[in-house]
Amino acid sequence: MSGNFNSVFQNNAGYVEEMFARYSSDPNSVGIEWRSYFEGFHEGFGTATALASNVSHYDELLKNIGENSSKERDHSPSSSINADSLSFEFKVAAYVQAWKTHGHLQAKTNPLGYEAPKAPTLIPETYGISKEDFTRKTSAGLLIGLSIMKFEELSLELQKRFAGVVGAEIEHIECPEEKAWLHAEFAKIHAPVNKETQKSIYHELAKADSLEKTIATKYIGKKRFSIEGADAQFPAVESYMEQAAKLGAQECTIAIAHRGRLNFLVNVIGKPLERLFTEFEGYPHDGLHGDCDVKYHYGYESERQTRDGQKINISMPFNPSHLEYVGSVAMGDTRARQTMYYNGDTSKVTSIVLHGDAAFSGQGIVFENVQMMSLQGYNVGGTIHIVANNQVGFTTDPSDSRSATYCTDVAKVTGSPVFHINADNLDELHNLMVMAANYRYKFKKDFYVDLVCFRRYGHNETDEPSFTQPLLYKVIKDKLAPFEEYAKYLTTSHSFIDDELKAIYNKYRADMNAVYDKVKLEHMHIEQFVPLREAGELKLASEKDMLKPAKTQLSLTKIKELAVKICHLPETFTPNPKLARIIVSERKEMAEGNKKLDWGMAELLAYATLLNEGYSIRLAGEDAQRGTFSHRHVTLVDFENGSRYTSISECAKENSKVEIINTLLSEEAAMGYEYGYAVRNAKGLVLWEGQFGDFANGAQVIIDQFIASGETKWGQTQGLVLLLPHGMEGQGAEHSSARLERFLQLCADGNMQVCYFTNASQIYHALRRQVTRNFRKPLILMTPKSFLRSPRAATTLEELASGHFEEILDDSRIVKASKVERVLFCTGKISLDLFDALDKEEYKNKSETTAIIRIEQLYPFHMEKAVSILSHYKNAKVIGWVQEEPANMGAWSYIRNELHNVIKKSGIQNEINYFGRTRRATPAVGLEKLHFIEQEKVIKGALEANHSIEV
Repeated sequence: MSGNFNSVFQNNAGYVEEMFARYSSDPNSVGIEWRSYFEGFHEGFGTATALASNVSHYDELLKNIGENSSKERDHSPSSSINADSLSFEFKVAAYVQAWKTHGHLQAKTNPLGYEAPKAPTLIPETYGISKEDFTRKTSAGLLIGLSIMKFEELSLELQKRFAGVVGAEIEHIECPEEKAWLHAEFAKIHAPVNKETQKSIYHELAKADSLEKTIATKYIGKKRFSIEGADAQFPAVESYMEQAAKLGAQECTIAIAHRGRLNFLVNVIGKPLERLFTEFEGYPHDGLHGDCDVKYHYGYESERQTRDGQKINISMPFNPSHLEYVGSVAMGDTRARQTMYYNGDTSKVTSIVLHGDAAFSGQGIVFENVQMMSLQGYNVGGTIHIVANNQVGFTTDPSDSRSATYCTDVAKVTGSPVFHINADNLDELHNLMVMAANYRYKFKKDFYVDLVCFRRYGHNETDEPSFTQPLLYKVIKDKLAPFEEYAKYLTTSHSFIDDELKAIYNKYRADMNAVYDKVKLEHMHIEQFVPLREAGELKLASEKDMLKPAKTQLSLTKIKELAVKICHLPETFTPNPKLARIIVSERKEMAEGNKKLDWGMAELLAYATLLNEGYSIRLAGEDAQRGTFSHRHVTLVDFENGSRYTSISECAKENSKVEIINTLLSEEAAMGYEYGYAVRNAKGLVLWEGQFGDFANGAQVIIDQFIASGETKWGQTQGLVLLLPHGMEGQGAEHSSARLERFLQLCADGNMQVCYFTNASQIYHALRRQVTRNFRKPLILMTPKSFLRSPRAATTLEELASGHFEEILDDSRIVKASKVERVLFCTGKISLDLFDALDKEEYKNKSETTAIIRIEQLYPFHMEKAVSILSHYKNAKVIGWVQEEPANMGAWSYIRNELHNVIKKSGIQNEINYFGRTRRATPAVGLEKLHFIEQEKVIKGALEANHSIEV
């Protein structure tokens, strides 16, 4: 209702009473605004019922209101209410609702002692409640499970519950059951914590501080991004895991950026302290793989016990210091484990993502991650988000880092609960984390904890924070360490003995010093983390390994059998009439061998054959089910009832999983999610498809920091496939280029495969080799647009059965190699344009003397095969590279040196020529007609010129 509704109560109490009487007899007899308000009143009563067992129905609430009326009547409860009493009760009800909604604004959540300004919405006068009303009795407390009491007593109770050390944001949630449950649990937030749990919390705080102090004294000046000030994250996670394990969780993924990461790796994830200290020592040795990484980017995985002895497998994904990006990776990892090991049971694998306040409100990927919560293709049964609210970001004050009231305000878009808590209050934090575990288990949604704390030092330990926050750091300077703060609380309020607590802390320091001495004495080597389970069975492969032929053949009989199966539709399924004609019927002809297979059919057969061999398939993209260019149609939609049917599912073995997902319009988080999934699922094929190839620009951090460099930094292998539509076709600067040049620039050390195919059999064999080899490498595919259905790109069932993947394709048209005077190397779509040109009358005389060599796999480049092919053409007078992209884009910058070496090793005395567009700021021109004029010039120059041509 409108903000002026309170004045209605004050000036029109009789009218309010009349409206309420009408509503009580017939809700539809009043207007929508009144009905909405009174229904909200009912909802509040539902909360009261959940909280107070002595209140059984709404009539009793009316009766209590009536009994407080100064004019009692011998009528029914509703008719015994006078106008003044009813008006007062509504005012107080609005006041109670305001505290439920806005009480968090007054909560004492800041451990540094700063008090929040008084919120106008929480002042009684705002609701027309005067000082004279403070002694009046009210029943409105029933709405939150309290008894009848004076208003001033109720006001104090509201402050105690909603403005204590925990602030609750619950009222934005739409589901009444969920909201009532949260309020009921929140009412118990101050419940006593048993002494054993308190002792465990102290141990965890002491252990966290001991590690930081040990590193600080042993490795002076070294970056560690300490947890100090946010130590409470450690016991918070332990409390959550203990309760989650009681509810059946067997695994937990924990993602965190760099602050506090070293502490979490050792104290939570279970990485041996010796390993951490050897990384600080940093002695290189022959056993190390790749380039390695700084110690606060590493991940780890182990099986450990919760506080009460339950076993749980816990892992932390590797993560560069790109703050919020690992959240999507962790969610993908969690989903993969739920799918692989527990048949999708989300209760068995849970996830926690730890954030920083400035990053959480400032990084766009956070919103993308948040939106995944309930989506079918991404749902993991809820993620627990803990924000270490340092109250400063690097050197930036909150007033400069967000416009929202809280850093967590983005959480509200999904109707998730948010709790703001003072990090000094570890007992309430324990109760909150138990609530988080129970909430996730019950409602399968995200849960947010805004842990208001501080950062003891600067962004890293060498920074001087008082340069930019002098006042803040004057307060922090005098602030006790969290373990000391909690020890003080335990000794003064819970009969713990100070000397015993100090002894616990000192023993941790002594034990850690002993580990340090051992590492120094024995000159221990860095031991890289070896992934557990399936990933541990895979080898780390070199470029040489990647170029070895992979066995991807299957019998023709089996391929035909599966081809027929994926073309079959249930009798009850009605396909779109157009698709029935151009897709379903055509594919049946392909399956029966009456027609060549197009790209889409070959791709589907790759999936079908892998599923039939026990591998899983997960394909996600913004239009993955249909395919951006309507070529795939792996999932069909019933024309009559909208139901969906994925035919390749019929080819799957019992344990094979099929997920074909139309994703949210995200690149960054979506690709990060699939990366995390691919890392974990070593026995499946995981693919992400961009609607257009250049959409991958939006995921550049995931490509640079994870996909391209993850193996050499962390020894972490994965076989994620990126399907990126690419090709200059007159559509302008955007939607033309997948930025092939950027991927090639990232290639080294056998880190990934970059391919641009011209034949449908190539996609079939390439996708199969992704999982049939005993290693995993990312595969970056420039996929077709216009030539998806080109007869030149078509293949046959026989070629799938007997063929194999070819890194380079020679020109099968050439009968006599000695006649060839011009050899043109190229990749992808331009090769088909060249073949088309050679069929025209204009260039018929060039057909026998021009060889088109297609580089299907650009990296790793198969030098030996290229030399072997070129050596056949000893009489070549012109050797060139042809591309349609501008000279500063595409493959030219990468391939020119490779081809120079090919020519040299072939013994041919030629230089490599370039035929293509000139250097440009954009990938393509904006005018379609101009594009085709340029394209014609490129083709003409490639087929006729004796020197490089740029257009």
